[in-house]
Amino acid sequence: MIARTIIAACALAMALPLQAQMTLEPLPIRPDYRKISYWAAHPDIMDGSDVRYVASAAMDAQWAGSHPSDIPTFFVYPTLYFEGPTWNANVLDRDYRKAVNTSALTFQASVFNALGPVWSPHYRQMMYQGYFPEAGDDIDDIKASYDSAYADVERAFQQFLLANPEGPFILAGHSQGTGHASRLLRYVITKDKVLQQRLLVAFLVGHTVTADDVNGFSICENPLDVNCWVGWRSYGKGFYPSWTGETLGVVNPITWTTNNDRSKRSRHQGALYTNGRRILRRGVTSRIHDGTIRIERLRGPIGWFFRWEDYHRADYNLFWFNIRENLHQRASVVQGGVIEVMP
Repeated sequence: MIARTIIAACALAMALPLQAQMTLEPLPIRPDYRKISYWAAHPDIMDGSDVRYVASAAMDAQWAGSHPSDIPTFFVYPTLYFEGPTWNANVLDRDYRKAVNTSALTFQASVFNALGPVWSPHYRQMMYQGYFPEAGDDIDDIKASYDSAYADVERAFQQFLLANPEGPFILAGHSQGTGHASRLLRYVITKDKVLQQRLLVAFLVGHTVTADDVNGFSICENPLDVNCWVGWRSYGKGFYPSWTGETLGVVNPITWTTNNDRSKRSRHQGALYTNGRRILRRGVTSRIHDGTIRIERLRGPIGWFFRWEDYHRADYNLFWFNIRENLHQRASVVQGGVIEVMP
């Protein structure tokens, strides 16, 4: 997937002025995931993924006792490394760690604590510029940077499995994190039938994902499907990026289906705003079109706060409460620690 992005951006890069080149080596320190200090989110530390919002308390209470409360999530956070001397982030950098905790963990990963603890590794992610290379940038270095980031994620996942050897789990990511998570699904999880059966659902959000990218792993077709994946990237109804296409897998995060019908406004559970409050329910409708989720009929006050055309940064926030509800729904098929696949 990274190769598709880099190739598409290279044509634009030819017209840009030369920039000072960043270096690949030496790579920042290699995370040791046996040590808790290299985890952004972990059951034994307090972090942003542990935040429980008052706005979701009633929903959680409604589902209390209907499913296990110890289903862990392995979450890979999005790109938060925007500038620096090397292509890969230094996981010990204080500002980098703060950004991970106060944004991705607090407003994205926290949705998964409805089911259990969140595990999220600090990884040496590729710099944002790698997605939009400029003249003078070394494409081989960019690819190596991305591969190094994935290698960290895979090693962290193996440590996650050592700590969680049995029972269902969730895989989730956003943006660059989804790029690595879908690669993990393709090369690790789908190669192991036991892991496939343990995977309750994968949230591959904010990236382009095709069937080939996940080795043919099933996309979820309805709200109670398990052993499958969901994903979307959100845009205004008039915004059409160049990468769209029908080969991209998309699930509507309001209806949890793959059909092209517009969702009903009444089914939107509300968006999570940065103050931790739920912004007015029934705020948007959405529909699948050309490999994207189209945000339509946006109303105030959501319209006042989220009046963009590219809703990528709000892929989770816009549907946070629908996601929360759906996690409860899918977890309800787990009985005695075993996923009961619906006939």
